[in-house]
Amino acid sequence: MTAPDYKRSDSVEDIAAYWLVRLAAPECTPEDRYAFEAWKQESPEHGEVYQRLQRGNAFVDRHLADPMIQALVEEARTETRPPLWRQRRVRTLAMAATVVAALGAAVLLNLNSVLSPTLNTVVASHYETAIGERSTVTLSDGSVVTLNTNSRIDVDFTAAERFLRLNHGQAYFEVAKDIDRPFVVEAGDKRVVALGTAFDVWLDNDNGVQVTLVEGRVQVDGLVPNPPSTASNPVAVAAVRLSPGERLIAKLDQAPDVQTTNAIEATSWRRGQLIFRDRLLTEVVEEMNRYSTQQIVLSDDQRLIDMQVSGVFNTGRASSFVTALETMHPLSAERSGQNELTLVWQD
Repeated sequence: MTAPDYKRSDSVEDIAAYWLVRLAAPECTPEDRYAFEAWKQESPEHGEVYQRLQRGNAFVDRHLADPMIQALVEEARTETRPPLWRQRRVRTLAMAATVVAALGAAVLLNLNSVLSPTLNTVVASHYETAIGERSTVTLSDGSVVTLNTNSRIDVDFTAAERFLRLNHGQAYFEVAKDIDRPFVVEAGDKRVVALGTAFDVWLDNDNGVQVTLVEGRVQVDGLVPNPPSTASNPVAVAAVRLSPGERLIAKLDQAPDVQTTNAIEATSWRRGQLIFRDRLLTEVVEEMNRYSTQQIVLSDDQRLIDMQVSGVFNTGRASSFVTALETMHPLSAERSGQNELTLVWQD
């Protein structure tokens, strides 16, 4: 394991800022994440400081175009630049981490005084990722949401309810317990209600809504419109309760199907990996294509359509996936477009 790039004498804020940068870096490894978890377990303060910086960083990212935020950021840079350059070691990652800590603290301090004295009371915002991106955000109640590739959620927290809508894509929710405010996720024509749990929701045009429960319990309701004479808002019907290790698959206008699944494999995308066990190549290619602008297509060959694949593949690396297939099977890839590779069977 590579030693973390900070000194034990550094402040908790500095170390938390280091991890905020490191965990978002493309070269972040599983060993880094284990080291981060070990550091976080050393003291409750570590996790609290990290979450505070993460919330501040996410807030600034969402509102960076706002003139007031730009002014606050520039003010924070001006006020913190001298001590940063004198005190920190001249290493790119360390300097980036320090800037995050300084800007997060300074901007949040000003935001709390300018925007609202209780920043976490009501939150209405959205988060999204592009193709190939993955993002983890900590919400104001302490819940953590990890967005998969090409995904978007809208967040609307009130004193009575924590409401989120998954507009498209996939998200993993680690819900902070709050018995007074249910945690509700709407996706397509389904609504997932949880109090304290971890679950995955995937909204797909072809496969409908898929809900995978990792721990705790959730209830999945169907949504149908109210009669025109009342209101256009949906109401919940046909509740289904899930237990850990179960997945609900609900295609539009079809009865939901509950299956037993491997939750670790189903949520492996959070680690940048996809795990397949005896899956049809057509399904595997469709899943891999979600993570890359370079698309893979299959030639019109029944042997490819019937072919099954097993393996662990990194997301967003179409070329590595194709190379693995060519090594294990009599296949070859031919460029059929600027961003397209066609798999053909080698006789």
